[in-house]
Amino acid sequence: MSDKLKKPRFLLGLLLLLISVPWTVFGQERDPSQVRKAVATPVEEAPQIDGVLDESVWRAAVTVGDFVQHEPDEGEPASEKTEVFIVYDTDNLYIGVMCYDQDPSQILVSESERDSELTNTDAFWMVFDTFLDRQNGFVFGTNPMGLEY
Repeated sequence: MSDKLKKPRFLLGLLLLLISVPWTVFGQERDPSQVRKAVATPVEEAPQIDGVLDESVWRAAVTVGDFVQHEPDEGEPASEKTEVFIVYDTDNLYIGVMCYDQDPSQILVSESERDSELTNTDAFWMVFDTFLDRQNGFVFGTNPMGLEY
């Protein structure tokens, strides 16, 4: 395991997506009245895609947090802090994710091949419900090894 994964916090990755605005990010709640939304922040300058969230464009973004678990305890507050930053420029949508872990030695990474299942590993997924029907969506995910899903 690399030294980066042993740090108390790590960056799972940035997903560069080409999607038209506005964007909506839904939490994992099942009750439509409990759906959480996040609006992307417009920026004039694109962030550098380097796995580090230190540019001013990320500081301009409204932080999305207070996530809930999907597994093992669906609906319960997340066991670790996760921050998501969403910005866009005239051409692209940028997602920055910072995942923290109090005990990085317990991080589970079983897959590192592109498009491998992320079901039995620590991972971060986003689902874009572009039809706003809560039935269809585009799924993007990654894990601490930088897997692209």
